[in-house]
Amino acid sequence: MPRVYNSIVVPAPVEEVWARIRDFHDFSWAPTLIASCEKVGEGDGATVGARRLLNGVFLDTLVGYSALERRIVYTIDDAPSPISPREIRNYVGTLHLLPVTAADATFAEWSGSWEAGGDAGVAYMDGIYRSLLHDLAAGFGERAHAR
Repeated sequence: MPRVYNSIVVPAPVEEVWARIRDFHDFSWAPTLIASCEKVGEGDGATVGARRLLNGVFLDTLVGYSALERRIVYTIDDAPSPISPREIRNYVGTLHLLPVTAADATFAEWSGSWEAGGDAGVAYMDGIYRSLLHDLAAGFGERAHAR
């Protein structure tokens, strides 16, 4: 089962970072990679079952949401190669925030896993996660280093 994991320390309190990312229908914080984020169907961006279309090609569904844990879990239902439904199955991604209390900062981790015959999508998704996490940190005034 292919898996991708990236993390970054965001130079802002966890409450501020969560306020920026908590709406599944709002990707305005990631201008480097996300040109458009369209709400698909009913429901708000904090309701399980909410759907979005990113850049006209990535169709995602919110399958888990916890404001208390500051966690968003989603599936990718349609996407371009190398993570299209013809190439992968059962993609699940998780964005999770944790406080770094000593520095009044936030530890953001983004992971994804799926079933596939190979791992061609790993480098692709790694690049996406890195870009998104860099945008998240940059939105708070500093460019941090993803790991």
